[in-house]
Amino acid sequence: MTFRVRAVAGLLLVCSLSCARPFDPAHFAGSREPRRATPEAVVELAARASYLRVLGHVQASCFQRDGFRRLEGETLTDVDCGVPRLDWALRESAAAAGGDALLAPICGSYPSGTRTTRSVVIRCSAEVARFTERPPANFGPPSPPRSGPPRVPAPSPSAVSRLDEPDASLAFRILLSFEPKIHSFQRRPRGANEVKELAFLPLADQPLGDLSARCEDGCEERALRYGVLVAAGRLGVPDVVAVRCFSTGSANTCVGTLAAPALDE
Repeated sequence: MTFRVRAVAGLLLVCSLSCARPFDPAHFAGSREPRRATPEAVVELAARASYLRVLGHVQASCFQRDGFRRLEGETLTDVDCGVPRLDWALRESAAAAGGDALLAPICGSYPSGTRTTRSVVIRCSAEVARFTERPPANFGPPSPPRSGPPRVPAPSPSAVSRLDEPDASLAFRILLSFEPKIHSFQRRPRGANEVKELAFLPLADQPLGDLSARCEDGCEERALRYGVLVAAGRLGVPDVVAVRCFSTGSANTCVGTLAAPALDE
């Protein structure tokens, strides 16, 4: 076997071990088992127990910066950095590793950056465990549907908000860019549900600049559109106008014009 053939074979082997595995932003380390739970069904427990087997450890982090500012290829996770988003990253990673539970999850934060680019690093971690026998308490089904069948109670507000969210792994891959047209804009951060998506610019609004959400290798348009709204809210912007989406090669992009009235609502 020539050197070139051996090199190609080595690359194929590495790809077979890593490329086939879904992107895991939560950095799971340990042994994997067949998947049997959805992220929504992964439970949080305070400590180890006899009916659990620890598979490994998982952690995720993001950089939090507040305020209206220029964005240059920042991930959706960093723009909307917070414990809830990292918690879902841990759950998705645990479920993908074959886990049923997160043991003793903990989150912390510490300052980072420079005087001009101050930020806060938020990090969450936990052990991932799998049930070896039926637990003493009923934790619910291992794979609850994201939408229930007829004649069942309506989902909770947190479950409803989760339906609109892209997968946590996608939030680490969606890149956001924004070039403000104005120097200063100070409004409170708001959730995506408080941001209005409009077809036309209202007469009372002024355009603040175009914000784009881009993703390589086939992110859903729904996730990119939602990413534009999430980023707008984090920047304190109440309106997004004329969202348009397109594909270039393997990349998908959605662009929306951020806008706001002169007076805060």
